[in-house]
Amino acid sequence: MQKVLLDTDIGGDIDDAVCLAYLLREPQCELLGITTVCGEAEKRAAVADAICKAAGVKIPIVAGTDGTLQPISLYPTPEGAEALLRWQHSTFQKGDAPAFLYEKIKENPHEIVLIGIGNMTNIASLFCAYPDAPGLLKGLYVMNGYFGSQPLKEPYYNWNSFADPLASKIVFSARVGVHRAIPLEVTDMLTLRAEQAGRILRADSPLLEAVLDFGNAWLQSAGKLTLHDPLAAACIFYPDLCNYEKGFVQVETEQESRMGGTVFTPSADGNVEIAKDVNIERFYRVLCAVLYEGRLAP
Repeated sequence: MQKVLLDTDIGGDIDDAVCLAYLLREPQCELLGITTVCGEAEKRAAVADAICKAAGVKIPIVAGTDGTLQPISLYPTPEGAEALLRWQHSTFQKGDAPAFLYEKIKENPHEIVLIGIGNMTNIASLFCAYPDAPGLLKGLYVMNGYFGSQPLKEPYYNWNSFADPLASKIVFSARVGVHRAIPLEVTDMLTLRAEQAGRILRADSPLLEAVLDFGNAWLQSAGKLTLHDPLAAACIFYPDLCNYEKGFVQVETEQESRMGGTVFTPSADGNVEIAKDVNIERFYRVLCAVLYEGRLAP
């Protein structure tokens, strides 16, 4: 059983909710806690709590920061939180997410994998406030970075880095036992049109009903579902899903036109492994086996 902590900006893009559902159903996962990040973190915590309650489980949740280490002009709000009216949930006040994460890590040294699927502010703050935290983790998996051959049309497409470039830089520089990044050019391979998403995400349980309800606003506006975050989570338990290359990642924190941009330099001495590809068919087998049957994928 793998102990996991999740840091998420759930409440917007539906893939965060799918990722949480995956972790709740993954038989190899012991989810020790959830922290939320980004605009209106308290509402995001309530969304996470509602999904946990729909699954019939109680998970400790802390609403983290809605600020950033490096100021940006955007303040994203969780449009999916409108569905809270239809689901039982607790209410939250802002808490000390780094302290909560550190407490769990300190109680379970070298046993926890921390997964970050939002901007990196909570995790960077953890590493700054508690410098021994990276060395106490078993692993760190982040959905972050873009290393594709074609430039992005806009820097904000690489959202988890763009939304707090300094935090992204701090996290990418950390040394952890296993430090893996699942970048945008790989997760983009897992894009479904809205009607295809409906066939993958069937509302055949209260858990998935909640996921679809909280993610419907995103699906309607985007017209598609890209399974960025579920891939990052699944890679913890199925390391053969992706091939990786080790190296260093630099993050742009000054040039406005490239803000949050990431550059990878391969090196055998590097501190980060980035995913280079994904076995698409196997990923969907894993996702469906876990979400609908709660079993290990063959």
